[in-house]
Amino acid sequence: MNMPFSLDHRQTTGADDGFLPQTHAIGQPMYFVSGQFAGHTIRGELQELQKAESGRKYARVDRRPLDPPPAVLLRLFYVRQVGTTVQEREVSYEEIINVGIMCTVDLFPVPDALLDGDTHARPHSTVRAEGPPYTFFPLHPYTTPNVNGTPSLVSPFQIPRRQPMLDTLRPHATPPHDTVMRMGNHLITESSKLTPALVGEKFVEPTLVDYKGRKALIFVFGDLAVQREGTFIFRYRAFDLFSLASGAQHHPVLTELYGGAFRVYSTREFPGLAPSTSLTRSLSKYGVRVTLRDAERKSKKRGNRRASTTSCTSHGSSDPTSY
Repeated sequence: MNMPFSLDHRQTTGADDGFLPQTHAIGQPMYFVSGQFAGHTIRGELQELQKAESGRKYARVDRRPLDPPPAVLLRLFYVRQVGTTVQEREVSYEEIINVGIMCTVDLFPVPDALLDGDTHARPHSTVRAEGPPYTFFPLHPYTTPNVNGTPSLVSPFQIPRRQPMLDTLRPHATPPHDTVMRMGNHLITESSKLTPALVGEKFVEPTLVDYKGRKALIFVFGDLAVQREGTFIFRYRAFDLFSLASGAQHHPVLTELYGGAFRVYSTREFPGLAPSTSLTRSLSKYGVRVTLRDAERKSKKRGNRRASTTSCTSHGSSDPTSY
């Protein structure tokens, strides 16, 4: 079975943006001195096979995960002669130890227009000097004037339940100093990160599966909900807890990826859930805990009192099949 994926949300590289200080550029080859990759130079790459499309805002009860569950492919390469035309050999994923290889997510707000528009992530160094103005979200934590007219900090969990107003970059103005990525006409800043609004498993290990006739490692985020309404993207970051790179004081981020946009609705506005994708069903056969639906389930809050008949299970199987 072929897995559908979007070519618009592939590997991006850039300097570290606040996860942990590191001397190595994320996404560039790294020489490891300990762990299963000791003595080898390794380059990592992530690819979003399936992005979330929608979710219902989680308050205190009845948490519903984002749907469909985000799924990200990890590729690792041995690098031997950097700069040559034949320099890399892909790792055999059946021979490496999965334990300790992790992927985590950060949450960033983006404009609603990115749901249907240009969501191709580009390094922030490609910001152009002319054309339509760029947008960005204000710094986080947000500042608001108090009764004396001076700024006061607002706790991350006291911010409005909807996204704040976008700021616009004036012509010829310098982009925010912490700009980490550009998507369409929007600049993503590290300080706009809303990861504390994520609930559920933000760190996951990969699952070894059959993908296009070969073994592959896929991270599946099947238990994530968001405590804010709005439009968002994920930043995925992969690392190995048991491998240390040369010159590093901690376990470096191997690679990162900015994914596709998705929408989180209020309970009243939530449109319902589509049937489970073929990818979600395939992953469930490898024991990945995901929710399966045989038919569309519409929201009763929108006047649709007759919900479609569904079959929802947290499903796992010991009889995997090739895609």
